[in-house]
Amino acid sequence: MTPTTVRLKNRRLAALLAFLVPGLGHAYQGRYGKAILYFVCIYFLFFVGLSLGDGKILYWRWVNPLADVEHFCGWYLFQFFAGIAALPALIQATLQHFGLGPILWGYGAEPSSDLINGLYPRLGKLVEVGFIYTEAAGLLNILAIFDAYEGPAQRVEAVPTAADDAKAETSS
Repeated sequence: MTPTTVRLKNRRLAALLAFLVPGLGHAYQGRYGKAILYFVCIYFLFFVGLSLGDGKILYWRWVNPLADVEHFCGWYLFQFFAGIAALPALIQATLQHFGLGPILWGYGAEPSSDLINGLYPRLGKLVEVGFIYTEAAGLLNILAIFDAYEGPAQRVEAVPTAADDAKAETSS
Protein backbone atom coordinates (compact mmCIF):
# COMPACT_ATOMS: atom_id res chain seq x y z
CA MET A 1 0.00 0.00 0.00
CA THR A 2 1.56 3.28 -1.06
CA PRO A 3 1.14 6.28 1.24
CA THR A 4 -0.97 9.09 -0.14
CA THR A 5 0.86 12.34 -0.53
CA VAL A 6 -0.62 15.70 0.26
CA ARG A 7 0.26 18.62 -1.97
CA LEU A 8 1.12 21.36 0.49
CA LYS A 9 1.15 24.20 -2.05
CA ASN A 10 2.81 27.29 -0.54
CA ARG A 11 3.69 26.16 2.99
CA ARG A 12 4.35 29.66 4.34
CA LEU A 13 1.05 30.96 3.03
CA ALA A 14 -0.72 27.92 4.50
CA ALA A 15 0.90 28.62 7.90
CA LEU A 16 -0.11 32.30 7.74
CA LEU A 17 -3.69 31.39 6.83
CA ALA A 18 -3.74 28.82 9.65
CA PHE A 19 -2.60 31.53 12.05
CA LEU A 20 -5.25 34.00 10.94
CA VAL A 21 -8.12 31.52 11.05
CA PRO A 22 -7.59 28.03 12.46
CA GLY A 23 -8.07 25.52 9.67
CA LEU A 24 -7.89 28.02 6.83
CA GLY A 25 -4.38 26.90 5.87
CA HIS A 26 -5.58 23.32 5.74
CA ALA A 27 -8.54 24.29 3.54
CA TYR A 28 -6.09 26.08 1.23
CA GLN A 29 -4.17 22.80 0.97
CA GLY A 30 -7.34 20.84 0.25
CA ARG A 31 -7.40 19.08 3.65
CA TYR A 32 -10.99 19.99 4.41
CA GLY A 33 -11.57 17.47 7.20
CA LYS A 34 -8.71 18.86 9.24
CA ALA A 35 -9.77 22.40 8.38
CA ILE A 36 -13.23 21.90 9.83
CA LEU A 37 -11.88 20.03 12.85
CA TYR A 38 -9.34 22.74 13.72
CA PHE A 39 -11.76 25.60 13.09
CA VAL A 40 -14.58 24.16 15.19
CA CYS A 41 -12.46 22.88 18.07
CA ILE A 42 -10.12 25.85 18.46
CA TYR A 43 -12.75 28.56 18.05
CA PHE A 44 -15.26 26.68 20.20
CA LEU A 45 -12.68 26.54 22.98
CA PHE A 46 -11.72 30.20 22.47
CA PHE A 47 -15.24 31.62 22.43
CA VAL A 48 -16.48 29.44 25.30
CA GLY A 49 -13.53 30.74 27.32
CA LEU A 50 -14.27 34.29 26.27
CA SER A 51 -17.90 33.94 27.30
CA LEU A 52 -16.89 32.45 30.67
CA GLY A 53 -14.96 35.68 31.26
CA ASP A 54 -17.99 37.71 30.18
CA GLY A 55 -16.08 38.84 27.08
CA LYS A 56 -13.70 40.93 29.19
CA ILE A 57 -10.64 38.66 29.42
CA LEU A 58 -9.21 39.43 25.99
CA TYR A 59 -7.05 42.55 26.07
CA TRP A 60 -3.47 43.75 25.77
CA ARG A 61 -1.48 46.58 27.30
CA TRP A 62 1.66 48.09 25.85
CA VAL A 63 3.83 47.98 28.98
CA ASN A 64 7.39 46.90 29.64
CA PRO A 65 7.17 43.57 31.49
CA LEU A 66 10.41 44.26 33.33
CA ALA A 67 9.35 47.71 34.50
CA ASP A 68 5.66 47.00 35.23
CA VAL A 69 5.15 43.32 35.96
CA GLU A 70 1.79 43.89 37.63
CA HIS A 71 0.18 45.37 34.52
CA PHE A 72 1.78 43.07 31.95
CA CYS A 73 -0.79 40.88 30.19
CA GLY A 74 1.25 37.69 29.85
CA TRP A 75 -1.80 35.55 29.12
CA TYR A 76 -2.37 37.47 25.88
CA LEU A 77 0.87 36.05 24.49
CA PHE A 78 -0.96 32.70 24.33
CA GLN A 79 -4.35 34.10 23.31
CA PHE A 80 -2.65 35.93 20.42
CA PHE A 81 -2.14 32.69 18.52
CA ALA A 82 -5.90 32.16 18.23
CA GLY A 83 -5.52 34.44 15.21
CA ILE A 84 -8.03 36.93 13.94
CA ALA A 85 -10.30 36.43 16.96
CA ALA A 86 -7.55 37.72 19.27
CA LEU A 87 -5.91 40.33 17.03
CA PRO A 88 -8.42 43.11 17.84
CA ALA A 89 -6.97 43.25 21.36
CA LEU A 90 -3.60 44.18 19.90
CA ILE A 91 -5.21 46.72 17.59
CA GLN A 92 -7.25 48.26 20.42
CA ALA A 93 -4.16 48.55 22.66
CA THR A 94 -2.22 50.19 19.84
CA LEU A 95 -5.02 52.69 19.23
CA GLN A 96 -5.20 53.45 22.95
CA HIS A 97 -1.40 53.85 23.07
CA PHE A 98 -1.66 56.57 20.42
CA GLY A 99 -4.59 58.26 22.17
CA LEU A 100 -7.31 57.03 19.81
CA GLY A 101 -10.66 55.55 20.77
CA PRO A 102 -11.67 51.91 20.40
CA ILE A 103 -13.12 50.41 17.23
CA LEU A 104 -15.16 47.27 16.56
CA TRP A 105 -17.63 48.17 19.32
CA GLY A 106 -14.82 47.83 21.87
CA TYR A 107 -14.15 44.14 21.20
CA GLY A 108 -10.72 43.39 22.66
CA ALA A 109 -10.37 46.80 24.30
CA GLU A 110 -9.02 46.88 27.82
CA PRO A 111 -11.87 47.09 30.32
CA SER A 112 -11.64 49.27 33.40
CA SER A 113 -10.00 47.73 36.45
CA ASP A 114 -13.31 48.06 38.34
CA LEU A 115 -15.03 45.99 35.66
CA ILE A 116 -12.32 43.32 35.74
CA ASN A 117 -12.34 43.18 39.53
CA GLY A 118 -16.14 42.94 39.47
CA LEU A 119 -15.99 39.76 37.39
CA TYR A 120 -14.51 37.66 40.18
CA PRO A 121 -17.23 38.12 42.84
CA ARG A 122 -19.92 37.61 40.21
CA LEU A 123 -18.44 34.73 38.20
CA GLY A 124 -15.90 33.22 40.60
CA LYS A 125 -13.48 30.67 39.20
CA LEU A 126 -15.16 30.76 35.79
CA VAL A 127 -13.06 33.82 34.97
CA GLU A 128 -9.86 31.84 35.48
CA VAL A 129 -11.27 28.92 33.49
CA GLY A 130 -12.07 31.38 30.71
CA PHE A 131 -8.47 32.60 30.69
CA ILE A 132 -7.22 29.02 30.51
CA TYR A 133 -9.59 28.10 27.66
CA THR A 134 -8.63 31.10 25.55
CA GLU A 135 -4.93 30.49 26.18
CA ALA A 136 -5.29 26.79 25.36
CA ALA A 137 -7.05 27.68 22.09
CA GLY A 138 -4.08 29.83 21.09
CA LEU A 139 -1.60 27.11 22.02
CA LEU A 140 -3.58 24.50 20.09
CA ASN A 141 -3.54 26.75 17.05
CA ILE A 142 0.26 26.74 17.19
CA LEU A 143 0.05 22.99 16.55
CA ALA A 144 -2.38 23.59 13.70
CA ILE A 145 -0.04 26.19 12.20
CA PHE A 146 2.82 23.72 12.38
CA ASP A 147 0.67 21.03 10.76
CA ALA A 148 -0.26 23.40 7.94
CA TYR A 149 3.42 24.21 7.40
CA GLU A 150 4.88 20.71 7.69
CA GLY A 151 2.00 18.63 6.44
CA PRO A 152 0.81 15.31 7.82
CA ALA A 153 3.25 13.00 9.54
CA GLN A 154 3.82 9.83 7.58
CA ARG A 155 5.82 6.81 8.55
CA VAL A 156 8.16 5.87 5.77
CA GLU A 157 8.81 2.17 5.67
CA ALA A 158 12.12 0.95 4.32
CA VAL A 159 11.91 -0.78 0.97
CA PRO A 160 14.18 -3.82 0.90
CA THR A 161 16.98 -3.56 -1.64
CA ALA A 162 18.99 -6.27 -3.35
CA ALA A 163 21.87 -5.56 -0.95
CA ASP A 164 19.55 -6.17 2.02
CA ASP A 165 18.38 -9.47 0.49
CA ALA A 166 21.98 -10.59 -0.05
CA LYS A 167 22.89 -9.60 3.51
CA ALA A 168 19.92 -11.56 4.87
CA GLU A 169 20.92 -14.66 2.88
CA THR A 170 24.54 -14.60 4.14
CA SER A 171 23.50 -14.25 7.76
CA SER A 172 21.16 -17.27 7.53
